[in-house]
Amino acid sequence: MPRYMLLALNGPVAGEGKEEAYNEWYDEVHLPDLKAIAGVVSARRFRIMQRKMPAGADWPYVAAYEIETEDLAGVMQRMATEPRPFAPAFDRSGSGHILAIEVGGS
Repeated sequence: MPRYMLLALNGPVAGEGKEEAYNEWYDEVHLPDLKAIAGVVSARRFRIMQRKMPAGADWPYVAAYEIETEDLAGVMQRMATEPRPFAPAFDRSGSGHILAIEVGGS
């Protein structure tokens, strides 16, 4: 079965208490919603420590989603539509992602 990695690059909007609200929502709402989708094998978050990014890209967090499926389009559609709405503290305008297919490994 094909295996994929989705890296979601994002962070909170600016403002007092926004980072705490963003982290609480991500950990308690968003990750559980995405983990519940068939085909999503794992979901983990990381705070970026070093970065070399294009000008204007300044993501403080990355979430890594491992996906195993024969129907990537279906899983991606469910990931886009099934989770609860984004929290106001989530900066959607500054988000990015990388989707990759596994080509080697154990």
